[in-house]
Amino acid sequence: MKVTIPDILFAPWITGVIITAIRLKIFSILSDRELRIEEIALKCEAIPNYLKSLLDACISLGVLEIENDKYKNSHFSLVYFVEGQRFYVGDFLKLVNDESRQWFQLPDIIRGVEKINKEQPYIRSDYKTFITAMNCLGAMGEADALKDMVDLSGCKRMVDAGGGSGIYSIALCQKHPELHSTIMDVKDTLAVTKEMIADRQEKRRIDLREGDFMKDSLGDNVDVVLLSDVIYEESTAKIVLRNAWDSLIQNGVLIIRGYYADPEKSRPLFGALFAAKQLVDNAHKKIMTISMLEWNVREIGFKVIIVTPLTEHSFVLVGRK
Repeated sequence: MKVTIPDILFAPWITGVIITAIRLKIFSILSDRELRIEEIALKCEAIPNYLKSLLDACISLGVLEIENDKYKNSHFSLVYFVEGQRFYVGDFLKLVNDESRQWFQLPDIIRGVEKINKEQPYIRSDYKTFITAMNCLGAMGEADALKDMVDLSGCKRMVDAGGGSGIYSIALCQKHPELHSTIMDVKDTLAVTKEMIADRQEKRRIDLREGDFMKDSLGDNVDVVLLSDVIYEESTAKIVLRNAWDSLIQNGVLIIRGYYADPEKSRPLFGALFAAKQLVDNAHKKIMTISMLEWNVREIGFKVIIVTPLTEHSFVLVGRK
């Protein structure tokens, strides 16, 4: 992926318009309806004259359409910007927007100068926004790709450590009718998980267990341990991997997926950007590349079966004890 000058110059304006429309719930208000500006303004408590500038910008971007003075969503917006839709990405955009000011400190971090602006503290998204944002990424092909990539035939017990929204447990349980998954995460996250899997048929084969996968046992005689988006920092990798090793049966399966950079290549771009984002979050972390991860997995004793890009954004590693 190569960016162009217009991509760079106007990116803040474009995202500013779309995120504002998402925060005002304009796309969700419209859904599959056609409404006049006065009706939209009433529902999102906006001033019509000001709202028109935003709607005009959305029309120019192709995310809204207008006919006979009535506004409606484009097909693109119906898919990605309407709450409740499978591929809704609004929460991820809100998360990125909340964290955007953190990037301002990156030049100082790279120079080794640590500054904290106490007058304008950085916005931290709440648990629900973060978990649903990560679910957005999973729904954009990651979960389906993982389901297609790994074969868990004969496996009955899986622990999804740090499983968040449960999207990967659901995908794997869909493919394997005999598989039962335990999602292990912190209390606040599990409250969101419970809500997000409530309407899923697979929930009868998914248990929720409060715990810290850095400290608590993942269980005994487990067939599969899934570590999705949880193992990035080198200083903690061995702790998590050892915990997985201790919990797995002999020949048990270890699955790791995440947004890793590949130092030998320029792709996936997302992995490289994700590593830079980790630097912004905590400059003292040493973030692993995919090759570093593989080395750590082998050192614990796992036999690595697969190390490959999962999507254009991520990698998957599959090993056996």
